[in-house]
Amino acid sequence: MEKIRRSRLSDAVVDRIKGMIERGELKPGDKLPSEKELAEAFGVSRMSIREALSMLSASQIIEIRHGEGSFVQRMEVSNYIPPIAVSLLDFPAAALHLLEVRTMLAVGAAELAAMRADADALAEMDAALSAYWDEVREHGTGAKSDWQFHHAIVRATKNPVLVEFANRIADLVAEGMRYTLGKNVGDSERIRQVAAEHEQIAAAIRARDAAAAGTAMRQHLEHVRQKLMRLMEEQKLATAQVEVPADIAASAGKRAEGATRSGQIAGNLQSEHTVKVIGQLADHLDE
Repeated sequence: MEKIRRSRLSDAVVDRIKGMIERGELKPGDKLPSEKELAEAFGVSRMSIREALSMLSASQIIEIRHGEGSFVQRMEVSNYIPPIAVSLLDFPAAALHLLEVRTMLAVGAAELAAMRADADALAEMDAALSAYWDEVREHGTGAKSDWQFHHAIVRATKNPVLVEFANRIADLVAEGMRYTLGKNVGDSERIRQVAAEHEQIAAAIRARDAAAAGTAMRQHLEHVRQKLMRLMEEQKLATAQVEVPADIAASAGKRAEGATRSGQIAGNLQSEHTVKVIGQLADHLDE
């Protein structure tokens, strides 16, 4: 082990140990040296070593067994991908951003699935297609089975990096689906359209037609994008209708107050001439 010359402390220790694992110098199941030995080897304090080991444990790169020591775990792709926070508060704009990422991944995934899907993967897709109708018949949005269908396609690629990345953004994707499909409740035409587009994608994958699978997926997600754009326009329109400039609102309130006063006084007077005068007085108050 080479001593760490510059004071990068715990972060540097984490990088060094991960590098040793990647190079095969430390293998799954190996026990790390003690805190004292690591501190001496890297030329840092034991406190820095403890912090580094805690970070490695949180990333599931090592397992700390109290009374026994720290042991290297099997490295997975997830150890290198930081968790993505679920935060789609700015609907529908945030859902549109997510859809752009989904499109880049899903089109390629559909193409790979057409080339690599085995019998189990195809069965998983078919089960999701059937579950969609079951979910809709129970007055659901279909979001759960929609996610299952798209995730089945990702799994069918047999690409562990893509599968792990999809797992990491699964909550985000599911949230976006709940939002968009929630707008379909009661819209039988759109519900049928989603099912038909899914079936078209699945059919291309079954036929081992990668180009057709990619095209069908892109068209499907383009329809979702168009829907999100419409929702954004509707949201802007609704916001514009609600927001009334303060000076106009104040003037309208003043006019309404004046009209009310005029009506109340006029109701107590029988003379048509007097009513007219009161009305003129109210108009004067509005100026």
